[in-house]
Amino acid sequence: MKKWLIYLLGILTGIILTFAFAFCVNLNNNSGIIGLELFETPGDYMEYSQFDVFQVVASGCALANADDSFAATVFIIPNEKQQFYDGQKIVLKNDHAAQRVGTYKYDTNIGIEKTVPAVRIIEGIEVSKLNKTVAAKNNSGKTLFDKPGDCVSRKNFEIQEVLESGDAIALEIRETISGHIFTSDLEVLILAQEDSNFYNNQIVKAPQGKCARQIGNYKYQQYGNTKVIPIIAFK
Repeated sequence: MKKWLIYLLGILTGIILTFAFAFCVNLNNNSGIIGLELFETPGDYMEYSQFDVFQVVASGCALANADDSFAATVFIIPNEKQQFYDGQKIVLKNDHAAQRVGTYKYDTNIGIEKTVPAVRIIEGIEVSKLNKTVAAKNNSGKTLFDKPGDCVSRKNFEIQEVLESGDAIALEIRETISGHIFTSDLEVLILAQEDSNFYNNQIVKAPQGKCARQIGNYKYQQYGNTKVIPIIAFK
């Protein structure tokens, strides 16, 4: 009986030590912050220029909206000189950039799980290096066809977000009732032209006799997921 009890205790001790080791390794990978997963090596610089902090969370980190967009939320990890506060507006200087270093998963106040980029604000970045990164991002994710494809819509579109490149993500307008715009699920990318100057909620009207024809695909990340939408031109 005594040997059986010692054997059982040995098994339980081994299980406890295994879980404790795994917990310590996980804490080391996420700097002790639950929900944070850091990359092995830092990622690219993001094109954001300012952040609006709406909540300070664990270890002085902050959840913030980037570039006045509620759809672009990031988790900012502070350096030794940074102390965040709710409602703070952070405007990056010319030699500053937000570098993506991982992802952060959390539950919203209404119980929805979200995964957002984890970033650090890096100082002293060479302007030429930043320009090269932004230029690469302006073309990243876009694949253009050799010749135009099918017509995806003959309706107008409402601009939802203007990208750093000047291109705009828009939703098809399903109908307008008493001045209220109702959009469909069709999301597209409209390429910037020399005479275009897109802005949020702008109505882009389809020229008479032309339709929104697919000329390529645009791939981008949203809330940790990859989305692929058509690139259109009115032809």
